[in-house]
Amino acid sequence: MKGFLLLLSFSLFLAKACDTGDDFNLGEAFTMEPGQEMANSSSDLNVKWLEASEDSRCPKNTTCVWEGQAKINLTVNGDPMTLTLREGKPEEAKATFNGYVFEAMKLDPYPDGTDIDPATYRLELVVTSL
Repeated sequence: MKGFLLLLSFSLFLAKACDTGDDFNLGEAFTMEPGQEMANSSSDLNVKWLEASEDSRCPKNTTCVWEGQAKINLTVNGDPMTLTLREGKPEEAKATFNGYVFEAMKLDPYPDGTDIDPATYRLELVVTSL
């Protein structure tokens, strides 16, 4: 009996150790940092944020001729996906993959005229079922 309890305890420990906490729920916004991979096991989706390949958004408290945009490069189950955040063009921030919609809600920090360290970016993303 002691052996069984020891084995059970060890199994629970291993299961917890393998849990990265990087899971997301369908239909709920979640935040990612560059290089992070997150999963939804019920839908067998793995999302990895590679980088913000462009951030030409108009800085705060300035007047710009063009509002600019931010391009977000992801992989979904290993396949590339690019989402574009652009003022007045919410359809560009969405893409579909195997019956799921991926929508970039927000990219922080918003430019303020100073250089942004790419490691400080945070992406708010929502994945929903079609």
